[in-house]
Amino acid sequence: MKNNKKLDLKSFFKLPIKEQEKIMSEIAGKANKDQLDLVKKYDKKFGKEETASCCQCCGCK
Repeated sequence: MKNNKKLDLKSFFKLPIKEQEKIMSEIAGKANKDQLDLVKKYDKKFGKEETASCCQCCGCK
């Protein structure tokens, strides 16, 4: 799927399942990259220890 191509929800579900899976995979990959970029930005700003909040609440360190 090209970035400049806008796909509405109705036409998405008319696509073959393989094409839907391909589009969803691309979107998930981009979302994961965006999330990783945000974590890196947060780590740079506040330090890595602030990001690992689960270890602070459960004492698993």
